[in-house]
Amino acid sequence: MRGEPEKLPPDIIYAPGYRIKELNPTSKETWKALIYSGVSGMIRYNSGEDNHRWDLKNHKPLTQGIPDKKEALQRTLALLPVLGISTNDLEHLPDGKLKYESNLEITWYNDRHDNWKEKYYPRQINILFWQKIHDGASVLSIGGGGLLRAGYISDGHLAELEMTFRNIKPIGNAPAKTAKELVAMLKRGEGNSFCSTIPTSLTVTNCTLVYPQANSMTKQDFLWPFYSLACVSVENGETNSFFIYEPLRQ
Repeated sequence: MRGEPEKLPPDIIYAPGYRIKELNPTSKETWKALIYSGVSGMIRYNSGEDNHRWDLKNHKPLTQGIPDKKEALQRTLALLPVLGISTNDLEHLPDGKLKYESNLEITWYNDRHDNWKEKYYPRQINILFWQKIHDGASVLSIGGGGLLRAGYISDGHLAELEMTFRNIKPIGNAPAKTAKELVAMLKRGEGNSFCSTIPTSLTVTNCTLVYPQANSMTKQDFLWPFYSLACVSVENGETNSFFIYEPLRQ
């Protein structure tokens, strides 16, 4: 990228912070951008390409060479040294394997040259990693917090990258809760959930320790541990699955 670092305008949601902005010489509406947020410590890169390419003559999408999951994973691992981290800074599964996910962004359209059939084409593949807290705990990512995401488009080009890893330093300890204590907290209504209501009758199927991390627009001074309770309830003949989060307190 070419350009001088400048302070982020105050109306940018990541401000205060800095950015380097490189305008596209053929289009003033697009540009590359590298952003650092002083609010959350987020690093974000955007190539200015969305991979919406269309062959007007042959009436078909021009996307080609999008990496498969394996290749996208290797490309992202190769970026870690550039970001100043290693796989030791990433969350692993209980069996020791690196925890990651991949997803494919697609675009739907109706082909007017084929009886208006509904079709789609792949546009971008993303690889996601999570920040390692400590063994036995996971990040609860809220809006991208504690997450590294890299996206690739045609010919394997890096379309965008965002990393919101916070500098973590232990400041205290708290004793673990017993199953009996967690049930008592549930009955007192001390659990939180993304569901609008919590059923009065439920079954807890799993319990893990998580550290919620907020999105890249949020200043977060502390990471507080919570128990993540995987729950199942049956209401009106329907089975619903959801999570309840209970704080680990002294």
